Amino acid sequence: MNLPNWLSVFRSGAGFIVIYLLLAGTQTDLIAAIVVMMIAEISDMADGHIARRYGQVTKLGMIIDPMSDSLYRAMVFIGFLGIGWISVWFVAIIITRDIIVSYLRIFAQQQGFTMAARTSGKIKAIVQACAQVWTVGLYALSGFFSQYMDTVEVSFWLLATATAVTAWSGIDYALGYIQSMRQGQTK
Repeated sequence: MNLPNWLSVFRSGAGFIVIYLLLAGTQTDLIAAIVVMMIAEISDMADGHIARRYGQVTKLGMIIDPMSDSLYRAMVFIGFLGIGWISVWFVAIIITRDIIVSYLRIFAQQQGFTMAARTSGKIKAIVQACAQVWTVGLYALSGFFSQYMDTVEVSFWLLATATAVTAWSGIDYALGYIQSMRQGQTK
């Protein structure tokens, strides 16, 4: 275990903290949730950077980093579901995508190649992170914004966008896997 791997482990645990704060639901709790979410997102950027820069890339890290990303974001979406901020269908699509991509990576390994992170996965992570943080921010400050916008409607569209980008990313990974398999068969 090195620093990048510990950052990944922290991120997995941060999801539980965010769920607790969301369920508590006071404005102070929601602001605290935003702080924890920002720290988790910074840890997501930092772990890979530190690992590459200081030669600390490990096989364990290549497994727990994407797993921690998926677990953390899924827990936040499940927290949203628990308090009625997101549709069960959105959460089902988001979690299904992560499960499928995980298994595609396993299948790729069994076929002798590694599925690297795709640009669509990085875009998905950014869009999900923004949608999650902005949604909590909207609800935390809804009293300030209520005269200008409908918090429920704006958060719906943020989360719908994150879900659509997540679905697109899943399709992109599936197509990438199929393309890699075809290239492997022609060699």
